[in-house]
Amino acid sequence: MTTVFFHGLRGAFRLRSAVVLATPGFRADLSQDHVPEALVTEVAAQDVRGKQDPASLLGALAARELTAASPAADDDPFSRGVFVSTRRGNQRSVRAFAGALAAGRRSPSTFSVAGYNIVAQSTARELAARGPSVVLAGQRATLDGALFLAALRLGSGAIRTGYVGHVTWLPDATGRSGEGLAVLAAVEHVDSAVSVSEQHVVALAPADLYAPRGTDGPGGAPAAEDFAAAHRVAPLLADARTAGVR
Repeated sequence: MTTVFFHGLRGAFRLRSAVVLATPGFRADLSQDHVPEALVTEVAAQDVRGKQDPASLLGALAARELTAASPAADDDPFSRGVFVSTRRGNQRSVRAFAGALAAGRRSPSTFSVAGYNIVAQSTARELAARGPSVVLAGQRATLDGALFLAALRLGSGAIRTGYVGHVTWLPDATGRSGEGLAVLAAVEHVDSAVSVSEQHVVALAPADLYAPRGTDGPGGAPAAEDFAAAHRVAPLLADARTAGVR
């Protein structure tokens, strides 16, 4: 288990289960950054091609894998919320919408079907989550930032399960392919009096969550935020793999 404390928030927030999906090139980059390939599910390039934007597809695929590995602990879809950070989001959909808007083929009122929040909505649909779905978008968007948003809702009792993720899609020069990553974890609020003897315990200050973590990788390579997302859930994945071997 991984348990996170936020300074100023009551209780703790436990990552119950998690998955990491990545395309082959991204998986190799993670391995070089000390995230073992055995902890990362490889996604073939053809699996992120379709009518949906690759970022949205990656989020949906991660949701399917997490559901298969760890079904929801409650039966109320309104008690589940989805909070996703994305540095680049579904840029292909946004660009296509902007072109259609300029040509007069679309109305500005329909932007919601192409906006960044579609990444969280696609994930929520696969998780049968009908609570809040929120995207934290931008070059400095982090999994920890999304986790803080989930913690606020969990701590208030508005939801019982938070699904926290980080999605990145890095298109190649042609724009027809690329490399991507999706991290997704199920989070629950627990009493602060938790045993830490067998926990991976992390204390975070909300004020530090949105500060720059580093520069973008060269030539569209993964950035510090992408690696940080995988590292946040790696101990949990390693524990689950060890338990499975036993």
